[in-house]
Amino acid sequence: MKIVSLQSVVLGSVFPSVSYGGINEPYVLKVSEKLKDGRSEELDITVTEINYQQGDFDAYGFEIYTVHTSDGHIRVLPADKYIAEWSE
Repeated sequence: MKIVSLQSVVLGSVFPSVSYGGINEPYVLKVSEKLKDGRSEELDITVTEINYQQGDFDAYGFEIYTVHTSDGHIRVLPADKYIAEWSE
């Protein structure tokens, strides 16, 4: 099984709302789709792979997701702040 998307639990962008003062829109990362900035605008960077890792990391010490992108970077995200969607 592999991860096909991540959705933030607490993190995201807050947009103004007439009745509530603000709506929190979750941050979503999907394999084969472009990254979006905080204003929901697409960047010219595509998510190529998402992995889950746990163990004794010197810098982190907890569970993480690594998001590999077309620009050659690996973004490290805390697993307790994201919900993963898994697929075959």
